[in-house]
Amino acid sequence: MQERKQLKEKLNTQKNNYQNSRKNFLIIRSRLRAGNYNEKDLETTREYLNASIDYMIAHLEKVQYNLEQSNGSGTEARINAIEERISQLQEEKKAIEKAEDLEDFTKATESVRGVWNNVKNRTAVETGQTAGEKIDDFANKSESISRKLEKELEKLNETGVNTSELESKLENYNALMASARKNSEAAKEIYNKENATEEELSKANGYLQNALGEIKEANHVLKEIFEELEQYRSEETNRNRARNNPEPEFDDAKNGTENESENSTEEELES
Repeated sequence: MQERKQLKEKLNTQKNNYQNSRKNFLIIRSRLRAGNYNEKDLETTREYLNASIDYMIAHLEKVQYNLEQSNGSGTEARINAIEERISQLQEEKKAIEKAEDLEDFTKATESVRGVWNNVKNRTAVETGQTAGEKIDDFANKSESISRKLEKELEKLNETGVNTSELESKLENYNALMASARKNSEAAKEIYNKENATEEELSKANGYLQNALGEIKEANHVLKEIFEELEQYRSEETNRNRARNNPEPEFDDAKNGTENESENSTEEELES
């Protein structure tokens, strides 16, 4: 939790630095385009490019942390790929430090933009693939849960319990998970494309968001099912305890006491 907090704070700091430096850069951009600039304007440009890269690196470090926590099947390779992209961006910073004139900065800007566009798309693909794997894993587990619940409902039904409402909720749960899997598959098809466009990647992200929303809703339904079943389980446990540990037959004991009292009274009258 501490590491997550630190990464978030770092990302926010770098984002603020980037936004401030961008404002300063936009002020002098027209002078750069007109060729009417000075040495201070070039330094403003350098600060803007460096702040842009620092923000990109902070973003990648956060993505890298999330991948490390996911424990997906291809996580290690994806983490290594992010390490390489961070190294690429750090190399770009070295080129920016060496820039001396407007031509150098123009080349550096184009290079940074090219690296970032590639990094952004590849990171979106790998993050989406990891999320899709987690959804698939959850969907597979849900099938096992569903089968167990079906058997439990069948047993309850055999004892005379009306399980129609619970069965309806289980059907809803299964439908939500099936839809989540379908959305995940649609996203996966896009992520597996060799050169998916930004528009396609945005569409894939929408599929994943739909899947995650359906899983959230399915978990809510599952919670309701378990809460209702817990009541029946408690009742069954109490019945088993009653069968295994019968209580004293108070009525018989009471009758015996009353008979003894009546006999004693009769004896007293006779005497």
